[in-house]
Amino acid sequence: MSKFLVSDNGYTHNGWLSDEMTFVGAIMGDIIGSAYERKGCRIKTINFDLFPKEASFTDDTVMTIAIAKWLSGYNSIPKNSHGLTYTMQAIGRKYMGVGYGHNFKQWLKSDNPQPYNSYGNGSAMRVAAAGLFGLNLLDCQAIARITAGVSHNHPEGIKGAEAVASAIRLAKFHRSKECIKEYIEKKYGYNLSRNLNDIREIYEFDSSCQGSVPEAIICFLESEDMESAIRLAVSLGGDADTQACIAGSIAGAFYGSAPEIFLEKLEHMLPPEFIDIISVFITKNNRLDKTICEKRQIDHSELNKVLQERYPIVFSS
Repeated sequence: MSKFLVSDNGYTHNGWLSDEMTFVGAIMGDIIGSAYERKGCRIKTINFDLFPKEASFTDDTVMTIAIAKWLSGYNSIPKNSHGLTYTMQAIGRKYMGVGYGHNFKQWLKSDNPQPYNSYGNGSAMRVAAAGLFGLNLLDCQAIARITAGVSHNHPEGIKGAEAVASAIRLAKFHRSKECIKEYIEKKYGYNLSRNLNDIREIYEFDSSCQGSVPEAIICFLESEDMESAIRLAVSLGGDADTQACIAGSIAGAFYGSAPEIFLEKLEHMLPPEFIDIISVFITKNNRLDKTICEKRQIDHSELNKVLQERYPIVFSS
């Protein structure tokens, strides 16, 4: 990954804030949540050890990396569902013991993998790169549909992936929390007006998109920074790694910063190839953004104006 600069308050910033920090939030959410996801380990408090010895990356991180590699076009991998399936299987098979669900593990092993009508939150946990890629909101939603549809092709599975990618995209373009909340509620029908304290009292483990994605987004909405978004997600006592991955990814795009310890842990807890894939994705994605702007002879402020005109509901205050 690129070199991080450490500020006086212990938080890091760099020139590619949203893109890089989206990956940091997603992966650290996964790692931190992994220790509190299993039955008997779930908690209902924000006060807990971030990095117990059990903490490690899971399938959430592996598939997030796979989609980033696919979108980066490694070795001319085609940007279609066949290329995506090939990439997900190639990386997934290298890291089989990281917590895949039964059906997805069979999908990874299959010589002819087909979607299996799942509405599990596996579709939503892996879309960080989709939320960052492309020119506009419609682009990222289309990419999210592809990334979900190769396995989780149930309408709720696709909706969960789209909703998370959309939230990341809006956060990247500095939309307010109110704007993000209103857009996701109107387009996807999720109730994001609930209070997290009320949710926590009655919430139980739920790995479906419809039963976990809205709650993860609420954790972001009630957060103050990346760390608090992740802590809030874990404190629900549910699918902690996936919900913290989702909340952390949106928070990374929104806040553009992370605690220094997160970056230190990332360097030590991820395989070097994962770091390389993220770096290549960020470099290529920033070049793509720049090329699009140059071709249209507009700067990023003008690009933002174009998006506002094209999606007035999204950008209304």
